[in-house]
Amino acid sequence: MPDLNLLAATRTIEKSMPFVLYRLLACLAIAFAYVFMTAAGAGTAIGLGSLSQNPTAFASAGAVAGFIGCAFLMYKLRATFLYHIKAGNLALLAEQSKGQSIPEGKAQIDYAKQLVARRFPSASGLMELDLSVKETLQKLPETYLGPALDKMNNPRLSQALTWIAGRIFSANDLAILAWLFFTNTADPWRSARNALAAHIQHFSALFKNRLYLSLFELLGFAVAFAVLLIPIKNIAGALPVSVGLWQYVFTAAFAWTLKAAFFEPIAQAAMAQTVFALIGQGIDPDSEMELNRRAPVFSRHSH
Repeated sequence: MPDLNLLAATRTIEKSMPFVLYRLLACLAIAFAYVFMTAAGAGTAIGLGSLSQNPTAFASAGAVAGFIGCAFLMYKLRATFLYHIKAGNLALLAEQSKGQSIPEGKAQIDYAKQLVARRFPSASGLMELDLSVKETLQKLPETYLGPALDKMNNPRLSQALTWIAGRIFSANDLAILAWLFFTNTADPWRSARNALAAHIQHFSALFKNRLYLSLFELLGFAVAFAVLLIPIKNIAGALPVSVGLWQYVFTAAFAWTLKAAFFEPIAQAAMAQTVFALIGQGIDPDSEMELNRRAPVFSRHSH
């Protein structure tokens, strides 16, 4: 089993730093959107309650409504973010894994977009494939970890842990998308099928690696949160109104920005290098048969 190499993954990401900075700007825009819509919601609620004795009484409800509204908007735009931001990073990673040189500066951003558009003409096509991959990955822990968790004699806890394990393992969808750019075959569903079969064949090792990388991302988020909390608290203290717990929510939003822009690409690069190496060792026919049983959609698409 190839070992994770975060140092090598970091070097890979350093070479694509122009696109990483582009990704950082996109993530910052999302974080500021949350702040703006939350503030706008609070301001609207105060305005609507201006005739009452305590106009600010509705501010918290308005802030929550604004935050939820922004979250709903970001959910609707997730295919766009995947296509224009995440996929670009994966395409550049695949090019470097093949030993290809990539442009520097702003030209790198245009190059990444061209690679994505050449592989997937539409964001909806990429999103459909990604959702199918994530759904397949999320179900695997139920089979391979479920029997061990059932021994806890606590069905609810076992079910909860299985769901969490599925969510963690489904994050490997990005490593599989990177493989699609690496192979660049005419049928991306067939390439995804091979990568998923490798995840069945090497589930235990890949799950452990995914768990380590999830902890790495979580640690990055925690460090960013602790560092950003100080200046955000100072800004909140200087405001004429109290923001209460929202200062922690906004800190979490900007900490997510740093995690998504820097720590996630490093984790993706490390996992992709591992997955590429495992697929290169060959796929067991039994694993392919198991995938056909679990996710026949990939067999239908690849014929």
